[in-house]
Amino acid sequence: MVNAPYEEIPVASDPPGAVVSVACGDAPVYGGTTPTVIAVSRLADACSITVAKEGFAEEHIDFERQESKATRIAQVPGVITGALFSVVALAITWDDDNVDGDFVAGAWDTGNAAGSAASHAIDRKTGAAYKWVPGRVEVKLQPAEN
Repeated sequence: MVNAPYEEIPVASDPPGAVVSVACGDAPVYGGTTPTVIAVSRLADACSITVAKEGFAEEHIDFERQESKATRIAQVPGVITGALFSVVALAITWDDDNVDGDFVAGAWDTGNAAGSAASHAIDRKTGAAYKWVPGRVEVKLQPAEN
């Protein structure tokens, strides 16, 4: 629940002033001229851009959708709930001779899963669980062959 549903990706070219065309979910086809920042949906199945300037060979860049490390923050409610479940399980099984470690570990697992499930579901539904790689594009355009 940290990332927005759209990711902003900076695009630069050498030389600047190249047109950026976007093919990514519901993103507009025209992405501006370099340097620019494009906003692409994290939910799109595929995403690519083409950078083109008159007199230069165009460059095509494919993006790969990966799970974002920001989703680790969604674990926080799970850790808290898991710890609470473990404390309760420890109190239930506590006696002077034996603590049931398997029961306490199972309580941790159950609490962790229950506490983080909603955050993970929201992140996947909104696309916030994902990021595009590369997250920044810099291309050196080569002169077109005549």
